[in-house]
Amino acid sequence: MVVQSVLSMAPLRISFVGGGTDISTFYRKTPGCVISAAINKYVYVHIKRHDPLFQERYRISYSETEHTQNRNDINNLIVRSCLELLEMDEPLQISTSADLPSNSGLGSSSSFAVALLNGLHKIRGEEVSLVQIAEEASRVEIEILKSPIGKQDQYAAAFGGLNFFEFHGNETVSIDPIYLPDIKPSNFFDNTVMIWTGLSRQANSILTDQASRSEVNYEKLCELTKLTRTFRDTLINSPLNWSKLGEIIYKGWELKQSFSTKIMTNDVKEIVSVLNNLDCLGYKLLGAGGGGFVFAVFDTLSEKHFNKLQQWRIFQPSLDQIGARIVSVN
Repeated sequence: MVVQSVLSMAPLRISFVGGGTDISTFYRKTPGCVISAAINKYVYVHIKRHDPLFQERYRISYSETEHTQNRNDINNLIVRSCLELLEMDEPLQISTSADLPSNSGLGSSSSFAVALLNGLHKIRGEEVSLVQIAEEASRVEIEILKSPIGKQDQYAAAFGGLNFFEFHGNETVSIDPIYLPDIKPSNFFDNTVMIWTGLSRQANSILTDQASRSEVNYEKLCELTKLTRTFRDTLINSPLNWSKLGEIIYKGWELKQSFSTKIMTNDVKEIVSVLNNLDCLGYKLLGAGGGGFVFAVFDTLSEKHFNKLQQWRIFQPSLDQIGARIVSVN
């Protein structure tokens, strides 16, 4: 049976602590580690074989629509690079959408790459592992496109769930799922909230700045790995305690702010001021910085908190436990 169309999806993620230690300039010297959780917000990719009757060979739909005859003329760099990696040159129609804005600190570009690669393999009738999908997405973004990013987002999008990832100098990644027997996964984020700064941003300039300072920041990155392991031990060895976890998240955020002067913005400072007055247990700006979402944790969320935060768009996340998946095949 020839597969004619595929709908694929992959989750976005919240990175609690450790971001920056998943970049090769660090983990090739000292193993890096990150704890992140995939959430119930997704990037969707629909892939359909394109009939030769159409004038174009490729039709690519995202925030723009492209009609091209040649794969090398595709402007969407992730689409073009994924097709190149898999050596696919057949007529295709590819469209994508997402539950949240792009460039918002939740790993959306990696979720897109993971969902796209998973769908492309499926339309070719190939069964591939999640590790292969994560590694291929990493190759696309880091090796082919030369993006100054790490590997955490590709693995979080592929595997889903709550995980401790460790990044090794030989380029392998250890995946250690974290299970919390004392709490239902659906209740994990009950006392947390995501606050939209209203700003999307391209992370590359901030990440390039951080990468250029990797030698200067080396000791701080080592300290960040220690915080990440403390966060894991606190999760595993005691009942869910957002007071302790929030303190670690905040310490990690303080360290991260020192990596680059481009991370903090006035919009974030305004949100942080309100959070401090609400006795927030811990918070951080997700992603590289400069905009996106602020993640905040409380002892108990109440109507008071929502009222004080109502000037911003907010939502409460839930844990995604599946990761990348194929929704439908025709």
